Amino acid sequence: MPDQPAPAAPLLQPLETAAVPAAAAPLLIRDYFKKNAKIKFANVFGDFKNRFFDKTEPAAPETTYRKHSLLRIAPDAPIIAELGGAAKAEGTVAAALALLQRQGKGEAGFLQTNGFANIFYAKDKDGVLCAIRIGWTDGGWIIDAIPVLDPLAWNGKHEIFCPAARAANP
Repeated sequence: MPDQPAPAAPLLQPLETAAVPAAAAPLLIRDYFKKNAKIKFANVFGDFKNRFFDKTEPAAPETTYRKHSLLRIAPDAPIIAELGGAAKAEGTVAAALALLQRQGKGEAGFLQTNGFANIFYAKDKDGVLCAIRIGWTDGGWIIDAIPVLDPLAWNGKHEIFCPAARAANP
């Protein structure tokens, strides 16, 4: 009997969950950033602005998000595959921003504030799936968007977030 390849070691370790409240009305992403005194932004990168500021996300029901620890360096494709595919990994920018608002000044909470990224997946205004990178620095929150087809690999200290009900991991 030929040797079977060993199953791949898990890439993600499921951690805690957090509820994101329902969005009662559609949200034009750029409006979230106008005079938002609740969140201290250090930098909203141009790629995020170009891809998401003209996007309106529809009203949405309450959703639970699961946080995953990334166990080793990996690009987006195997991370998304382990989450169960793009449809299961995809969330909304509005949900990421709602979680961010809870820790607007870098307080401890569901998102990490240790200088490593919190990664969410969402489609931009053109329907391109992007990794939304949100991280805390001494100057405030940074936010960026990187298409998942980019070969960038995330290091094992970043955390991955997706809707819990759709994720492959329990």
